[in-house]
Amino acid sequence: MDKLIEAIHEITENMKRCLDEENFVEFEKLLTERHMLMTRVDELKKKDMNFEYSSSAKQCLKDIQAIDQLMATRVEKSVSETKFLINQMKKQKQVSKQYNPSIKQTNGVFLDSKW
Repeated sequence: MDKLIEAIHEITENMKRCLDEENFVEFEKLLTERHMLMTRVDELKKKDMNFEYSSSAKQCLKDIQAIDQLMATRVEKSVSETKFLINQMKKQKQVSKQYNPSIKQTNGVFLDSKW
């Protein structure tokens, strides 16, 4: 069990590094891998009714939680920045369509909007 917790801790630190480097593809892969390990830990806990974490595992879990809180704020900030950029692009596209309307063309012949 302690090995799983240590592996989760290592993956969490790698996730933080990826987030700092803005490598979101690798971040997502690590997130999926960490989730699988956490699921395994939960399954092992369910099998043993009197399960308790060791003191080193508890410390690792506290460190993981602290890193997670830092990452959560960074991820929320990145998501809000991305939403803002998407909205800006939508507005630019709308403005571009209004000032530069597309010309209808079929088979090399331009059609006027009156037709």
